[in-house]
Amino acid sequence: MSLCFAGSAYITNQGENTVSVIDTTTNQVINTIKVGLKPVGVTVSAFSRRAYISNVDGQSISVIDTTKNKLINTYRIKGSPVGLVISPDSKTLYVADWTDDRIYVLDAITLKVQAEIKDGKAPAGMVISPDGKKLYIANRDTNDVAIIDTSTRQISNRITVGKHPFGLAMSKSGNELYVVNVISNTVSVVNTTNLKSESIRVGEHPYCVTPSKDGLFLFVTNTQDDNVSVIELAKKQSIATIKVGEVPEGISTDEFTGNIYVANWATNQVSVIDGQTQKLMNQIKTGEKSRAFGQFILQTSP
Repeated sequence: MSLCFAGSAYITNQGENTVSVIDTTTNQVINTIKVGLKPVGVTVSAFSRRAYISNVDGQSISVIDTTKNKLINTYRIKGSPVGLVISPDSKTLYVADWTDDRIYVLDAITLKVQAEIKDGKAPAGMVISPDGKKLYIANRDTNDVAIIDTSTRQISNRITVGKHPFGLAMSKSGNELYVVNVISNTVSVVNTTNLKSESIRVGEHPYCVTPSKDGLFLFVTNTQDDNVSVIELAKKQSIATIKVGEVPEGISTDEFTGNIYVANWATNQVSVIDGQTQKLMNQIKTGEKSRAFGQFILQTSP
């Protein structure tokens, strides 16, 4: 018997302090949840059925119960939280503090601070290896990606990339890291074994990246071109662009349907791209200044 999977996209609306919840089966907004001040980042856990939201001006993290789509609590945190990522075992939440150049290590249930890791300048996007052993952090103002050993909580290496790295993603195998360089207008493809990288040109002021379901392509938001670049990884080059809404920022892949979801800051909507045809298939009205920075699609089986 085959399992049926459901998907929910959690979209931060920075202009109205809410999160729009989209059912990715119907592509309808099914709930709007009030969170903290100026929500930006998102990470989700299918295991604990939680969505975590960073509120950059509220200096807080909001936690949503994804079974009921209701706010559980909002926890205060010092600094300006932006990037979020949860460990594969759903026990640890990592929070990038944009202004104080540190990474918080939090218990994902209690949100108590377990440790602080000093990092490069203006840490933003984060991603964790499938085995949970390595945390990768994009440091915008030092133009590098720091690699943290999660057992020792120490920096084990740094990778020099392009100017102003921001959004990060990783292949399912963990063998490749994808780094969006905002000022260089490139994506760095990094081999996580030898740390060698290749640079691929995309559009103006790129922001975030997501791999396709089959891992053959990358989709990259270009905020000043109002489109998404499609990179064919075998060729290591951009092969197409897809027009979406204005100022596209966050982007994630629905791992069941293969469709790509794009949060558009200036048009208050989410664009849906057909993962197979690579064509725009839908525009979903959300809230004011939709951003959705991070992995914002929760996949669950009933």
